[in-house]
Amino acid sequence: MEPDTKYKTLFYIIIITLFVGATLPVKGQEGSHKSSEKANIPQKLSVKNMQADMAILWSAIKEMHPGYNYYTSADSLRKAYDQTYSSINKSLYESEFISQLYPFICKLRCGHTQIKHSVGHKDPQGLYPAHIPFEVLVTNGKVFITTHQTEVLRTGDEIISINDVVVKEIIKHGFDLYSTDGYNQTFKELFLSEYGGFADACNKYYHWKGAYKMQIRTRQGELKDLTVDTDEIILNDPQASLLDNYTNWTTAKNTGNLKLRFFNDSQTALFETKPFSYQDTITYKEAFKQIESKKIKNLILDMRHNTGGDIRVAIQLLSYLADSPFSIIKDVKSRLQNPDLNKSANYFDKDRTNDFLQGYKITNKEGLWYHVETTPAMGTVYGPLPLAKEYHFDGNLYVLIDGATFSSGALFTAALKSQRKNVKFIGRETAGSEEGCNGMVMQELTLPNTKIRIDFPWMRVESVALNSIRGRGIMPDYKVEYAPSDIISKKDCDLEKAMELIK
Repeated sequence: MEPDTKYKTLFYIIIITLFVGATLPVKGQEGSHKSSEKANIPQKLSVKNMQADMAILWSAIKEMHPGYNYYTSADSLRKAYDQTYSSINKSLYESEFISQLYPFICKLRCGHTQIKHSVGHKDPQGLYPAHIPFEVLVTNGKVFITTHQTEVLRTGDEIISINDVVVKEIIKHGFDLYSTDGYNQTFKELFLSEYGGFADACNKYYHWKGAYKMQIRTRQGELKDLTVDTDEIILNDPQASLLDNYTNWTTAKNTGNLKLRFFNDSQTALFETKPFSYQDTITYKEAFKQIESKKIKNLILDMRHNTGGDIRVAIQLLSYLADSPFSIIKDVKSRLQNPDLNKSANYFDKDRTNDFLQGYKITNKEGLWYHVETTPAMGTVYGPLPLAKEYHFDGNLYVLIDGATFSSGALFTAALKSQRKNVKFIGRETAGSEEGCNGMVMQELTLPNTKIRIDFPWMRVESVALNSIRGRGIMPDYKVEYAPSDIISKKDCDLEKAMELIK
């Protein structure tokens, strides 16, 4: 799986329909048939085209990217660009070019800036192996086996090295395959663990195809050298017995895909959010109506894997939870007075530019930045914003967060932390920085020669956090660590911790 498909949980399904004719091509059609076949074979990109597109990307970043010179100095970014540009010295397939670009993109430290394949992209057959015969949990600089398709490995084994490369180096190169905000690592760990990023590091950086020579440390502490032969894998993963985390919970009706559960014979509820979308606003009203009718005193709000979405919907949720009229963002700002007139305008999506012109207006300059206001078409995003007129929740609030709480999900969490007294955060550091992020206006930059696409934010969004740590996410009050056995049994350790605190 490619990096641009993983983070969104959210996989593009490419259905390839093959039609095989039963007759030979007639005279005069054979040449065109062969040309068509050749056109469908993935071709390598030329050095000239890759370098030209990288120069276009660099020019756009320098001119208007809100992350330029923010976490990484302009000089350091220039050095990374020069090194990457010089390293492009031979023809590459598109996936190889993307893998070579990513370490440079990661230097921006912007989780909204990701690289996507060209439309209709296909890798040549055999460019990368299908998978490695095990999955992992990456945590605190260590890698542990979770599920596996070989009998020589066991759940809980710690990988020390693969093919004589220490695991620390594999993690480092895996971290360079996806961007994240600031100095955060929890999303990168999640990316390597949950979305196959560790396998990508093995395949795309080291180009290992098996067998794998591994050193592992068993759960008993014994160091073992072994070989994982990909020709001797078992068909199915050994399955642990799955835990039912909701044995004593009753699921409410009429809340759509946002699960609301009530713990039996108690005054505790669990409300699971999703990335914010328009239809959620109706669900919020129904959910908080039921919470009030049940006289709930303890609400567990699940913000894990909430990767963001429409900030206006996040405002609606916050209206049920903030202590008083509130704000969700402090400021939105742009490096350019007219972002739509940038030098790379022809390479940005025209429809998204039109949406920007309808929804936002640039006003006064403050220091190096221009202040951004919203138009009536966009609606109000600056505070103070009103609380919900009914069904407001005033009880004890416990918020579950993790390394995929991102973008407006993190802005919501930061606003809740600064504007509600009775709240505890449980889990792991959020992927989104507590101080804010690049985003609000998300563009797509299509590089003209290779057709590779770049998710490219136009604005910097400042949160309403009070005491944020530069470049770090919202930190939990109670940090929860998972063991490999928890992963394969699907044990919800965060929910368990919340219930422990409530009891």
